[in-house]
Amino acid sequence: MKILHVFFYMKTGGVERSITRMLPRLHNPPDLEMRLILAVAGGELLDEIESDVPTKVLHGKDMFRQIHEEALECDVVHVHTINDMRLLLDAVAWAPVPVIENIRTPIESQAPQLSDCLVPIADYISEWQSITAPIKVIPDALPVTSSPPLDKFNSQTPVYFLEVARPDKERTYNLDDFYPLFNEPGLVHIDIVGSDGENKPGLTYHGLQKDTRPFFQKAHFHFNAPEFEAFGLTILEAYRDGAIPIAQNTGGLRDLVTNEKTGYLFKEGMNFAEVKAMLRKIVREYLKTPGKFAEIASQGYNQLKQNYSIESCVQSYRELYKNIQRKNRPVWDQGWSPEFGAFYDLFGLKRLSPEMAISLSSQLRDPQERAMAFLRSAQLFLPASPQKASECLGQITEEPLDTYDFYFARHETDYLLGNLNSAEANLCRCIEKAPERMEPYITLADFLLQRRDVKKALDVLISFQKQNGPSQVIDSFIQKIDTNAFQ
Repeated sequence: MKILHVFFYMKTGGVERSITRMLPRLHNPPDLEMRLILAVAGGELLDEIESDVPTKVLHGKDMFRQIHEEALECDVVHVHTINDMRLLLDAVAWAPVPVIENIRTPIESQAPQLSDCLVPIADYISEWQSITAPIKVIPDALPVTSSPPLDKFNSQTPVYFLEVARPDKERTYNLDDFYPLFNEPGLVHIDIVGSDGENKPGLTYHGLQKDTRPFFQKAHFHFNAPEFEAFGLTILEAYRDGAIPIAQNTGGLRDLVTNEKTGYLFKEGMNFAEVKAMLRKIVREYLKTPGKFAEIASQGYNQLKQNYSIESCVQSYRELYKNIQRKNRPVWDQGWSPEFGAFYDLFGLKRLSPEMAISLSSQLRDPQERAMAFLRSAQLFLPASPQKASECLGQITEEPLDTYDFYFARHETDYLLGNLNSAEANLCRCIEKAPERMEPYITLADFLLQRRDVKKALDVLISFQKQNGPSQVIDSFIQKIDTNAFQ
């Protein structure tokens, strides 16, 4: 089995650690052939990467084409350290192989603003079920070698608080905003790693540090309040070294911290006074019952060891590799004709003009293949030429292609042509075909808002939650609706 590992190197990096930790352990089985691509998507690759795995370093816009071509020769694409979902979409979304990636939380935990690029990936994978396996998500990991220093949880003072600040990450609150937490000297000490400032009694700035572990080992509490956090690797670092996280209930942090069991979560929107009062209350409780907090730190460590250690994640990947069947053989080996295989490969590589797509589609004899090819041809004409797209869709009868994508393409075409009633009807058909998919609900709600039908738009969004459960993305969309503007 051939596995292509793609590490996207951003300005804030993380590549060296990931390769050092994970790849050597995955490379051991003799039946797995590994390839490695370092895709420099931001900044410069400053450190030389040492790896026994055949490696390519790619730069610039052309790297997406090269990644895709490499993917076509492999059985699995395994994407690491992804900071921008559009990179994943551009690089591998059309590769007819299973995609594994370590976005570290489920789609519903991602920031609402990422939904536009997350949803199409999930939609694409489900559409080509006969060709491509679903995306599999396994989180990042840390090496766990020893138990945390729990003997620091005693009644002695000062109580140490730690914040690891990143200048590129917006924060709701910074820990030094709450200085002094108490007026009593020596009761609390705040350490800030990652930024500089004026040191004061009970407040120390340490600037950028290569090794933050000594700070976590000393800290009793780790404060983390970003506006949004996709995962929160510092929470795992805190668990490893017995620092109890106090985190804002956002993004991946809510997936990692169980309130009052492995740490503390405070609600988004809590004001400054409320957060400060919470911190003061935690300190008072700790000084009265330090043993209770040693148990909380122990629970966090156990969660790390069970779910996020290098060993547990590597084992999960190996089991996943074993279960994945070869998916990148030519399309016609899976029952498709060679002509449709050629069409699919050209479309996936983005080397197919709309005119060529129509020509190739017309030559296909199988009704299902012909319908799928005309659907893709129609999508190539959107949004620039809705009339041409409509002509392509007109070649498709509902019998061979009664699918979500067909009705969504018809919606887009009708909308651009001004056939609004038909556009709305096709969105409703999309929801009938795939009630679990969020995109048609949001699109329909937005469409209804443009027609100033606020009540119906809200009903559509709420119906998704009734069908599929709570959704942060849907909640955010609802909150943004200004009902007064439509009255």
